[in-house]
Amino acid sequence: MEIKSYPQVGEVLYKEVLWNGLTVYYLPKPDFNKTYGLFTTNFGSLDTTFVPRGQTDMKTFPEGIAHFLEHKLFEKEDGDAMNFFSSLGASSNAFTSFTRTSYLFSTRENIAPNVALLMDFVQDPYFTQASVEKEQGIITQEIQMYQDDADFRLFFGLLQNLYPDSALASDIAGTPQSIREISAEDLYDNYRTFYHPANMTLFLTGPFDVSNLSVLVHQNQADKKFDAISEIQRAPFVSGKQKRSNEITFDVTIPKLALGFRGYNTLPSDDMVRFEYKLAIQVMLTMILGNTSSQYEKLYNQGQIDDSFGFDFEVTPHYQFASMTADTLNPTKLAKILRETLKSYKIGSDFNLAQLNIIKKEMLGDYYKAINSLEFIANQFSSNLFEGVTFFDFPTILSDLTLEKIEYHADNFTAEMVSTDFIMQPKA
Repeated sequence: MEIKSYPQVGEVLYKEVLWNGLTVYYLPKPDFNKTYGLFTTNFGSLDTTFVPRGQTDMKTFPEGIAHFLEHKLFEKEDGDAMNFFSSLGASSNAFTSFTRTSYLFSTRENIAPNVALLMDFVQDPYFTQASVEKEQGIITQEIQMYQDDADFRLFFGLLQNLYPDSALASDIAGTPQSIREISAEDLYDNYRTFYHPANMTLFLTGPFDVSNLSVLVHQNQADKKFDAISEIQRAPFVSGKQKRSNEITFDVTIPKLALGFRGYNTLPSDDMVRFEYKLAIQVMLTMILGNTSSQYEKLYNQGQIDDSFGFDFEVTPHYQFASMTADTLNPTKLAKILRETLKSYKIGSDFNLAQLNIIKKEMLGDYYKAINSLEFIANQFSSNLFEGVTFFDFPTILSDLTLEKIEYHADNFTAEMVSTDFIMQPKA
């Protein structure tokens, strides 16, 4: 078992890779009274075209199948897995993103039985065509509910502009039509391909003994049979060229703007540098547009933005984009100002060492405050897991960021970025 210490955050992380390829992380937290488990497969809504395990040809499955599979795994022949967790004093849940699907529990008692249950219910699929058809109605209602959410529609409208004709432009849950096309056989094809232990990670944190829990995990996996480890053949991520602009009417009181910048530059191949790249762009955006920047204060005082204004930077091996959203009376004017602010970030008054130090202190403060939550640690650890780099490397990488490093990464991004906007106007 590998043991890695993170003195800056006072954590010790244990890692082992089992004979079947399953990677297990243990983060003991002796001062906590709660245990949190997260079982994650590298399988999300982008994975719709691949070679199913045991077959030879690429096959495309309906959009939303990863999310559909997440729903169906809780249903067992003898009941609902959520009820099993409840009987052990635990709460459970799951979520699907573009690239991952995670199952989780939290509990203050029965740690070992709950860990075993987490692995057992995820690794024991039970699908019938009748139960699939029943679930189609439930998920269709969920999809329709989100379609009535203005901020949800705004975000996916932006993605449809940034990455048209791609899986990224589609609702993670799919569409009512694509959901109706899913069969029990499709679910088994996807399950056998992506739920092999070699494609999965188990993260456990809480007041437990690592050795005892490791023995339990080993025994649990030894009692099960798995196919041989093989590489998953996924179709490459493809997308059409970004659209320049799009506008719709919706049931909102004031217009909404979503401004996006798609990066076309080559991402760093080294995991640590890629983590630094992601953080550098986020810090740069915070310096020039965060609530301590002069530009934020100016736009706020002018009434161009309000507290709804926000921004983010997403990067994966498949795509990267910066996004800015706001409720604003003049979305076209605000979009122009924000474009110019980003393109000329270096000559703006907020890109300086004093502002960088303020942002670093704020981000580190938020980080140390957040890591008192096991749920936050587990979720962030899973979503920010690069090979050899973890969520706990965040303070070191942030502390080492200099203006020169930020400028180097930001120049790479802004030199080849292309912008688009999506505007939502109130209905007349």
